[in-house]
Amino acid sequence: MGIFKRILHNEDLRQLIIYVLIGVLGLGVDFGIFAILTHFKMQVEVANFISSSCGLINNFFWNSFLNFKVHDKLLVRFISYYLVGQITTLFTTVCLFIFVTQLGYNQLIVKAVSTFIATLIQFVINKLLTFRKIKTTKPKVDVRK
Repeated sequence: MGIFKRILHNEDLRQLIIYVLIGVLGLGVDFGIFAILTHFKMQVEVANFISSSCGLINNFFWNSFLNFKVHDKLLVRFISYYLVGQITTLFTTVCLFIFVTQLGYNQLIVKAVSTFIATLIQFVINKLLTFRKIKTTKPKVDVRK
């Protein structure tokens, strides 16, 4: 079996690759909105919260239906996904505050690096918690009857 076939058959790696591709789409949403809001002089921390929320909403639906293929309990899954995302958004916001507001580094570079780290954290938590498939047990049939 070729290397690409093995990679495609490894479910975790396949999901990570799709997660990253969906994340790139979400980054486009996130960074686009962030750039627009900061262009109009919105404070970077507020702009980050708004833009990352838009990216999270976008990514949740793509991951639910395309990547992890779980459609049950969408509201509960969305709340979990959004909370995980906002915890990592808090991480990126703190990075922006420290490295941009306090130290004067470039806001897009700081946002990119902190978002990359946050994405890895999000994947692990979301795979294990948010998008885990709920096993249903079938009632046992008594064949002695």
